[in-house]
Amino acid sequence: MKSMTGFGKAEASVAGRKIKVEISSVNNRKGLDLIVSVPREFAALEQELRELAQTGLSRGRVTVSVSVSDSVAGNGGLGVNKNLLRHYHRELKALAKELSVSDTVGLDLLLRLPGVLGEGAAGADDERTRTAVTGIFTQALAALQKSRAREGAFLCQALAGQFGGLRKAVADIARRKDAVLARYRENLQKRLAAAALTVAPDDERLLKELVIFSDRCDISEEVTRLRAHFAEARRLLQTADAIGRNLDFLLQEIGREVNTIGSKANDLAISRAVVTLKTELEKIREQAQNLE
Repeated sequence: MKSMTGFGKAEASVAGRKIKVEISSVNNRKGLDLIVSVPREFAALEQELRELAQTGLSRGRVTVSVSVSDSVAGNGGLGVNKNLLRHYHRELKALAKELSVSDTVGLDLLLRLPGVLGEGAAGADDERTRTAVTGIFTQALAALQKSRAREGAFLCQALAGQFGGLRKAVADIARRKDAVLARYRENLQKRLAAAALTVAPDDERLLKELVIFSDRCDISEEVTRLRAHFAEARRLLQTADAIGRNLDFLLQEIGREVNTIGSKANDLAISRAVVTLKTELEKIREQAQNLE
């Protein structure tokens, strides 16, 4: 699995032009949010770059920056960026249709639009340069994925240790719960004795009270479900798949079980352990939000 945090960069010089692509990503709970910034003369490439990114990324706020500059002075000369011109023409015609106005887009208007006519414009239209941008973007995307994988491996190692702490705390609670009933019985008999009431150990009324208390405070099911959740968390942390959403749901379920134990607990030590569990669970949730 991968983290949603990472950075990738690639650059090269092609046909006298320096092409640089930088891709950064941070966590985002709402899926994949792509922000692509390309030079105007390469606006037609934006959708292709988006589709390439979407094939390898499923979550995160991802920012793509593409820059192209002349590395050799006077390389391109005066020319027309035909691809950008066509892109402008399509967009203006579509806008005229949407607004129900007459289509009066002429060549004189198109040639005055930014990036269409000027020094280096012909070079920007070169298919070799366009292909190079796509290839360099793919390299930067691969570097980003490696960065996210390294971060993801580190996060999973840290999460495995934190889940180990939760398992230990729940095991301590499980051992403690058996002593709660015995202590309640002892305290009940002390209160009866203090009230000068003699009740036999096998008195039906005493036994009924103990059964009611035991049923009300029994946390065996919650402990069993927590152990199952911890086993599932261990499995998720060992898989190569994207686990962010699954782990987030699992943490919600663990939180519900811990809250139930807290509401049932009739023991100071268990109550304190529940507070510790909630604190550690919140730390895990913050870390897990960075996983893809």
